[in-house]
Amino acid sequence: MLRTTEFGCSGYIQPVFKKAGRVEHMRTDRRLQSLLQTQRELMGKELWLYIGINTFDYLGSILSYVVIAIPIFSGVYGDLTPTELSSLVSKNAFVSIYLISCFSQLIDLSTTVSDVAGYTHRIGELQETLLNLSRQWKDHYLEAKTSWDLDKWGLDSSRSEEEMVPEDTAFLLERVTLAVPSSGKLLIKDLNLKISQGNNLLIVGNTGTGKTSFLRVLSGLWESTQGSVSMLTCFGPHGVVFLPQRPFFTDGTLREQVIYPLKEIYPLSGSADDERILRFLELAGLSDLLARTGGLDQQVDWNWYDILSPGEMQRLSFTRLFYLQPRYAVLDEATSALTEEVEHELYHTCIHLGMTLISVGHRTSLERFHSWILRLCGGGRWELTKNESTKCLLANKGC
Repeated sequence: MLRTTEFGCSGYIQPVFKKAGRVEHMRTDRRLQSLLQTQRELMGKELWLYIGINTFDYLGSILSYVVIAIPIFSGVYGDLTPTELSSLVSKNAFVSIYLISCFSQLIDLSTTVSDVAGYTHRIGELQETLLNLSRQWKDHYLEAKTSWDLDKWGLDSSRSEEEMVPEDTAFLLERVTLAVPSSGKLLIKDLNLKISQGNNLLIVGNTGTGKTSFLRVLSGLWESTQGSVSMLTCFGPHGVVFLPQRPFFTDGTLREQVIYPLKEIYPLSGSADDERILRFLELAGLSDLLARTGGLDQQVDWNWYDILSPGEMQRLSFTRLFYLQPRYAVLDEATSALTEEVEHELYHTCIHLGMTLISVGHRTSLERFHSWILRLCGGGRWELTKNESTKCLLANKGC
């Protein structure tokens, strides 16, 4: 908790702009006091346990001599000579110390047992949750068999020949009803939609109407409340790639960020793949990033989220998209931190590379790149209209 607060103060400059130093100091101090109180309670509960452990550890040798002294001073071995008595004391002392040492080791294990008990409880809860999710998924798969039933050709094999959809179709939604899983709030009701190659789709609507939730259903992260959602393509360069508003960056070189999530096929500088990466960095307006990192394969020790601005993150995310060149690109407000001019260049490049776009956005400037507009009105209501103004742009990629 304290580490999170420290990161929040050092990683963001907003409190400095707002002159909120005293407020952040009070909140950090309150969290520190909460942490100290938790540590005090933990130490209080472990106090008697450690007292018992240390008592057996340090008093074991003394206790062994006390046990031997009782029969000696009571006259049990009065008939022995001093030499015989010394030998007897030595043997009994060894046995007593060994037994007490073994018992002390058993007591020492109590701390480990207490730790294992806590971990076991957590692992048990995790296993129960995973089993419940597995049962729910199996029940849904066997009963509904709707979301991701793909044969090796990427089509729903349960359809008859008359119902087979064209090969250029990526998603097929039939009477889909979508609600928020936690609250049950209705977002979309009875939506019929076919997303095919060459028909760019723009999803618009006010905040909270279900735009991002709709993309989660397409990706399989959420299940539809009713209806059928069929994904008729695959993930990756030959299928669909999802581009979120805040991109994900892994640790590694600039090349690894661009080709992610592919494996490092070209690990050495000067490879045939460098020219493509450099060209896509230039198209995204990130030519200077190569100099800042020292090269495509230069290992860096920084966090990419710390050195890149929100706009640069989205540009680098588009560079990754250009490199993968999927047939379908799902963009969830992927240009929200960029100007309309940069947005136009990036979208124009996507269309030039032959991608079919499924976008979520608020700007009206996005409409020129999409042939269909799905407007979510809230409460399950929606409108699907054809955008006639995009005919020239989509038909002629050079305009």
